Amino acid sequence: MNYKKTSQKLEVELTGDFNLKAVRKISDLLGDGSELFINLKNARFVNSKAIIFLHKLMQGNPRVVVRLKNPPKIFFELLQTLGLHRIWELDEIVEP
Repeated sequence: MNYKKTSQKLEVELTGDFNLKAVRKISDLLGDGSELFINLKNARFVNSKAIIFLHKLMQGNPRVVVRLKNPPKIFFELLQTLGLHRIWELDEIVEP
């Protein structure tokens, strides 16, 4: 995992899948930051732990602004299965 951190923003480029191991590392790095950008160009898989983590960040108090780039197809399938595609503002979260 490659990352760049400022006082409130964490930018991460995953070198593998977005799973529990990545969630733990990102959570530690983010700390009390308010913005999270994740480039998923190398991720083939996103599991439910990652989706739950992102959901808690975006719905928490204080909320964390989350932006994702290059999510794999399975990401959107998981959101649909969980019904989160109706709740998440994907146009604001997913960058082209």
